[in-house]
Amino acid sequence: MKKAAVILLVLLFLFAAVSCGEQGSYVLTEDNFFLVMTNMIYYPQQYVDKEITFDAFTYALTDVDGKEYMCAVRKCSSGYGCNCGKDTVIGFILDYDGEIPSPRNQGEDGADKTWIRTTGKLVFADDFTPTEIRIYAADGSTVETVSFYTFRAAELTLIEDYSDLQWYVTK
Repeated sequence: MKKAAVILLVLLFLFAAVSCGEQGSYVLTEDNFFLVMTNMIYYPQQYVDKEITFDAFTYALTDVDGKEYMCAVRKCSSGYGCNCGKDTVIGFILDYDGEIPSPRNQGEDGADKTWIRTTGKLVFADDFTPTEIRIYAADGSTVETVSFYTFRAAELTLIEDYSDLQWYVTK
């Protein structure tokens, strides 16, 4: 009887550990991309050591000092991260050991972009602050700041058929 109780407790412990592992990951989809990205800025501790998977397009970003960043983003309406009143992009600075596919049609509206699916984890500073990148707004003269966390990609694959993906997210 005692052995059965010990075995039952071990099985319950293993089941709990597996369940927590499944709950310890996030998949950003068409329906939740904007909401999760916004939530990450306000509650970054929730995403520490969590595996995240998402689809986005590659985007080269150059700050006002000429430093270049390769990012994975979606376009969104003005609001979070943008105070110029125009549309902006939300996403991550990519940190990946392999080759990141070059952006395509970056300055154009539409889904014909270089799409990737990536899985990995966020890289946080001790105080959970995102990287603040000063960029020129669409008018070319106004300087604004956008906030991006760094995403350490463990896997990154090119998406050939992106016809079901939304390049512009609003939710």
